[in-house]
Order: sequence, then C-alpha cells, then structure tokens
Amino acid sequence: MACATKALAAALMVLCFGVAAQAQEPSSEDIVVTSQRVREMAETFAATVAVAPVSENQYARWNSRLCPSVSGLAGEDAQTLIDHIALRANAVGLVVEPSGCQPNLVLVFAPDSDAITRQIVDSRRDLLGYYSDDDLVTAGREALEAFANTPRAVRWWHVANTVTADGRVLRNSGSRTGRGTLDAVRGSQGMGAEAATTGNGFGGMEAVRSNGTRARRATRQDLGFVLVVVDTRRIAGVPTSAVADYLAMASLVHLDPEADMSAYPSILNLFAPRPSGVAPPLAMSAWDQAYLEGLYAMTREAANSRQQRSQIARRMAEAVAQE
Repeated sequence: MACATKALAAALMVLCFGVAAQAQEPSSEDIVVTSQRVREMAETFAATVAVAPVSENQYARWNSRLCPSVSGLAGEDAQTLIDHIALRANAVGLVVEPSGCQPNLVLVFAPDSDAITRQIVDSRRDLLGYYSDDDLVTAGREALEAFANTPRAVRWWHVANTVTADGRVLRNSGSRTGRGTLDAVRGSQGMGAEAATTGNGFGGMEAVRSNGTRARRATRQDLGFVLVVVDTRRIAGVPTSAVADYLAMASLVHLDPEADMSAYPSILNLFAPRPSGVAPPLAMSAWDQAYLEGLYAMTREAANSRQQRSQIARRMAEAVAQE
C-alpha cells in the first residue's frame, strides 16, 4: 500500500510539472496573434509618424549626401550635435560631409523661434518651395503657414525634389538659397553677415525620360533641404542627448508635426504632454530606430506611399520582435 501511495504521489508530481510546463510555453496560436499585433502596431506607427505629400504620394528621404549647419549654438555644442546626427545618419547608410560643404540641413537655435521662423518664411519662400514653378515638393502652403505660426519647442520644414529612379532631376528648379537664408537667420540673432556660409542651392539638370511599371514608378522623392528651428527657452531643462535624438528624427524623416505618438515608446513624445510622474523619453526607442531603418530600406520608386508603408512596417515588426 505504501508503495502504491508513493507511486501515485510521484505520478501526480510528474503530471503537475507537465501542466506547469505547458502553461508557461506559449502555443503556436499565441505566437501568431502576438506577431500579428506587432505588425498592426508597426503599420499604425508608419502611417502616423511621417508625411507623404498628396501631390506625389511617396515618402521622401535623403539620398546619400547630408551637410548639416547649426546656428545659435556655441561652436563646441554645435559640433557635438552635428556628430550625433551624423551617428544616426550613418546608421541608415547616409554620408555626412565634412565642414565646408554646401549645407542642406539647417538647424537654428533661437530664444524667440516664433519671430525668426516667421522672418525666414516671409523672406525665403523660394527656398521653402512656396512657388509652384520651383518644381519642389512640400507639405503645401497651408502647412508652411502652420510651420511659421504654431509655437513649438521644435519645428521643421522639409523640401523634396522629384527625381528619376537613378537620381536625375526631371526639370530645372529656380530655387536658390544664396547667402540670404543664413544671413537672415544669423542676422536676426545678432551674428552678422560675416558668420554666414554658402547657402543651400538646388542646381537644375536637363529633363530626362524614364519608363515606369505598374509595380514601380519612374520617379522618387529625394529630400533636398530641411530647416529645423529650435526654441531655446522651450527646451530648457530637457536632457541634451534626448533633444539631439529628437532633432535627428526631425532631420532624417519628413515628420508629421501633428502626429500623436503617445501609444508608442518614441523620442517623439519628448515634448508631448505626459501624466504626472511619467518620465520623458531619453533616447530613440527600438520603434524609432526600426522606422528609420525601414524608411531608408524601402523601395524609393514604389507605386505609392501605401506600398512603402507596408515595406517599412514589415521591417519594423521584424526588428522590434527581435528586441
């Protein structure tokens, strides 16, 4: 009898361990549901975070060359920021040129960003793609006015060129930055014209013909100029490294300034309202980095932005699942 009791106890113990092991091991159905949920979240993230201008229905990104210029910061601080942006840019395959290059990414720090942004918009509409005959692609005139008039800690404006699949400009662009852009920026900050550098010109090229397919177009969107304006009063007290990552996202992605990213762990929540006691993000999250990788790996000349979002989301889901 004693032997039977011991045998029964041993059998029950084996059974209990087996049940516990089964409870801890997710079923294939659970894995599928979880993977599907991550993909759905990635789709929503990709659809929310960036702007694809209706006129072209493609997402813009830098092609290869990036030349940052920073005004309103001390030299050492400006170089630290440029180095940080370069680190993020290099991670997605971009080349950041050394000092002396022709700037195409201008970051302006000012204690009164509202006034300086309005001044830039009023004086350099040619640079910002306001005139339709410039053959530049932007979020539109209404969005430009919102850029000028909406108080923010950080605001941005992206200008893209429609180019062929191999990177040739389709038509001549009349837009030039000249010295006036940086003169206006630095002059309003009391820096003087002598501090200005060569502007951010857009050289035109002869028109070309190219054939597309149903799956792909003959053209793509290359970022040609990005302006980021930072209000030094509104970012006071925010960790410098967090600001640098936020600016890197704004520099590399045509972000939607109205996007609500609160459902995600993202650096883009840095200046968004938070519940009391909730700490701000301190760096790019896995979601942010996965989006950047997806954006810079997507098919540039895809038929539309929906196809591009699908590609980005797929890569995001794979990357986030590995974290």
